[in-house]
Amino acid sequence: MKQWIRSYALGLLTAVLVFSISYWNTGDTSSTVVKKEYETEELIQQLESEGYQTLTMDEWNTLKARDSKEASTPTSSEDPVTTFSMDIVSGTTTNDISEKLIQANIIEDAGEFESFMKDNDYSRYIQIGQATLNSGMSLQEIAEAITSK
Repeated sequence: MKQWIRSYALGLLTAVLVFSISYWNTGDTSSTVVKKEYETEELIQQLESEGYQTLTMDEWNTLKARDSKEASTPTSSEDPVTTFSMDIVSGTTTNDISEKLIQANIIEDAGEFESFMKDNDYSRYIQIGQATLNSGMSLQEIAEAITSK
């Protein structure tokens, strides 16, 4: 028992010595803040050298005004995109899907969609669940959205 206590005390003493030495050998880690005044031209050069662009307030306001003017002009040449969320349940066929897509104005020709699904072997992989489709999607994108292929 006496030997065990001496070994334990020696271990504690060694640990204290190691911690003390490491504490005294580490330097002061506090840092001092140096305040430096930069000129505007120095800042602009530094930013542009790193790939940024700088604008004056007048240039910024001009760009904002131009953007808001462009955003306010309506573009009538584009057709609005129709979004449709479809629930596919067990037993839904390609014909059922094409009818729903025609009613929602997602596709224009049901026969073309059905033949695309059959020719590319998508009709076997119709996935049960919900699919969100829009009128801007191609037949390929629609097929990939409603199948697991």
